[in-house]
Amino acid sequence: MKSSLWLLLICRGVLSAGFSISFPFMAIYLNREREVSMSHVGGLLSLMLCVTAIGHTLGGELSDLLGRKKVIEISLVARVLSAAALSLAVAWRWPVAAIAGLIAFSSLFVGFLDPGIRSWIAERVPAAERIRAFGQLRVAVNAGWAVGPMVGGFLAEGSYPILFAATSLVCALCLAVLHCSLEDPGPARSSERLSLRLMLSAVGDRQFLEFCLYSCLAGTVLIQLIASLSVHSIRFAGLREAEVGLLFSLNGLLVIAFQNLVSSRLSRLRITVAMALGSLFYAVGFTAVGFAGGFAAMVAAVTVITMGELAVMPGLHTLTANLAPERFRGRYMGLQGLAFEAGAAMGPLLGGLGLQYVSPRWSAGPWVCVGMLSTLVGVGFYRLGRRLAPHADGAASLAMTGGSS
Repeated sequence: MKSSLWLLLICRGVLSAGFSISFPFMAIYLNREREVSMSHVGGLLSLMLCVTAIGHTLGGELSDLLGRKKVIEISLVARVLSAAALSLAVAWRWPVAAIAGLIAFSSLFVGFLDPGIRSWIAERVPAAERIRAFGQLRVAVNAGWAVGPMVGGFLAEGSYPILFAATSLVCALCLAVLHCSLEDPGPARSSERLSLRLMLSAVGDRQFLEFCLYSCLAGTVLIQLIASLSVHSIRFAGLREAEVGLLFSLNGLLVIAFQNLVSSRLSRLRITVAMALGSLFYAVGFTAVGFAGGFAAMVAAVTVITMGELAVMPGLHTLTANLAPERFRGRYMGLQGLAFEAGAAMGPLLGGLGLQYVSPRWSAGPWVCVGMLSTLVGVGFYRLGRRLAPHADGAASLAMTGGSS
């Protein structure tokens, strides 16, 4: 099992690099090269994330019905094709509507990937080791982010089409490796059919529903790092595209360097307490973005934001796995992903409106609002934790320290 887990983690890191070569620069391309207003860019990115949220729900359910590996492969095939098509669309300056259609197609199937991977981990990794495994998944993802945006930032200064061509190639390579090598535990509920009513039945779990609400708000906060921050950095903080790429790479490098250390420091805390503290780091970091002027100040702000990410993101996935009944891990992972991506879908739209209508008058305004929202999320996680059973919320201390009950 360990060899398959490491293979999956490595491929996820490579996929993250391939994805981050192109995605962070989509907003810049549309705004600068195609002269699309930031409110419309935000709306397009929100559409993309809404479709991804639907993909998360379908992908989670299908990973129970078809098997984790098959769902991962479906996602990668779609990403190979859509990224190649986007490369042509950008090179030949297809209408923005056509580009939006390709993004929507890609987003639906891209949403299958993470529920499949997280369900595979939840099924194959013992409960006491899950937060460590999900922490390693974050390291893998951010290792990719440490490389992809830095490469993409320099490529974007010369050619946008090559960004999407590189994404397509990377996804094709990972698809081939996983198809040949990844162990497949098989479907958890192969005798059942896809049913929207059954998919949504998990919302009857009141604690899980509340957790999904806070996941949704956390998604709205975190997506600002990817979408709005890049445009703000260029228009209001005076950075160049290459420097924006370095900021994203810094985020990834910090996760690689400090994920295990932060996990160790939080080892005596329940998962929800760790996520509440991480949300407060988000609040400080995003507020600082609004007052940052120049590259050094943005580096400091992104560093604080990343410290919050180290606590929040592994906790989200681990708590979902702990709350889910064994036969429905894919369903719970998919619905939690739906909630997070739904919040993320609102983020670019709200961020775009803020950048267009608020930032010209007070550049810090949108980021102060993000900081306030993150504080609210932290309070919500803390209050939820006071009602959760220790076996669901207390696994953080066992997994992070390697202890046992």
